[in-house]
Amino acid sequence: MTYLVVTIKEIRDTEAFQQYAERVKPLIEDHGGRYIVIEKSPDVRDGQWSFVRTVMVEFPSAEAARRWYDSAEYREIIPLRKRAIDGNIVMVRDLREAPIEGYPMSAAPSQTAG
Repeated sequence: MTYLVVTIKEIRDTEAFQQYAERVKPLIEDHGGRYIVIEKSPDVRDGQWSFVRTVMVEFPSAEAARRWYDSAEYREIIPLRKRAIDGNIVMVRDLREAPIEGYPMSAAPSQTAG
C-alpha cells in the first residue's frame, strides 16, 4: 500500500476548499484510493502539530497513487487546491512496498491473549 498524507496549514478559501473536496474524492476512488483519516484535532502527545487538518488516503500501490496525482483530471483541479489551502502532500509506502531492514512487515497484526 501507498499512503497519501496531506497536512493542511491553513484553509484560505472555504468555498474553494469545499469545491475541491467534492471534485477530488471521486478521482481518488477512480484510481483505487480511499480515505482512511480526516482529522481536525489530533491527540498530540509530544511536540507541536501546526496543522488545521490531516488527511490520509490509502492507494493499492505507489503506481496507483502516482497515476492519480499525474492524471489530467487531477492536474485540472490543482489550481483550485492551491487557492483553497496552504498544505503539504506526500506519498509514503508501507513496508511491503518499501522494506527496511530490521522492520519486517508481518502478514497479520500480532494479537495478545487477554
